[in-house]
Amino acid sequence: MENKTGKYFKYAIGEIILVVIGILIALSINSWNSDRLQNAKNRQLLFKMSKELDQHSERMKLSLDSARAFKFRLIYIDSVSNILDKGIQPNDIDYLVKAPRYYTITLNLNTFIFKELINTGSLYALGTDSLVANIQNYYQRCEKEMFYNLEIGKTVLDLQKPYFNGFFDFAYWHNKNPEKAVALHPWIFDPQSDHYRSFRNYISMFKSHNRIMVRKLELLIKYCDELKKAINNEIGQLSN
Repeated sequence: MENKTGKYFKYAIGEIILVVIGILIALSINSWNSDRLQNAKNRQLLFKMSKELDQHSERMKLSLDSARAFKFRLIYIDSVSNILDKGIQPNDIDYLVKAPRYYTITLNLNTFIFKELINTGSLYALGTDSLVANIQNYYQRCEKEMFYNLEIGKTVLDLQKPYFNGFFDFAYWHNKNPEKAVALHPWIFDPQSDHYRSFRNYISMFKSHNRIMVRKLELLIKYCDELKKAINNEIGQLSN
């Protein structure tokens, strides 16, 4: 009986060991499968973010370097500022009137993927802590620069109103009858007049806005390219 009891006891222990091993194997397989699914999900989200960053980069470069973009406007407005500082001369009028670029540019960058990650709680499982921090820092900077551009744009527009009627009415009449335009708006050659001062103040603020946005966009493009490189490296590691 003692021998039989010993055999049953050993058999029971063996069964328990087999069950535990089976459970551990099942948990390991389940964990591996969960990791595989999470990696696949992360690859998909990172790929979508990489495409969004492509759009950011393209849009920012267009806003920076294309015709009528910030750099182009800065060059033009700088020359207008020089004209106003020395005093408008008759031979300056065509340049001022026929190439008017006195309106602000709206900077819009889509942040749909980042918002999706925040809303679904997927951001913090997306990759390494440093990658998550870089993503957060970049998109927060995007939000800040878009808000800045919008707010300073409102300030520029507020300064535009005092001279708007004067200068644009002058431009309207200049295209029809240059002599009549000057007769109706003698302030154009008077740096001490209210309209002239309003025009100069507006151009000064507009110039500052464009100069600041050029610097901000150059930095933002740099951060965008660095983040995209980090994301693509993470996608490569998840694919291995």
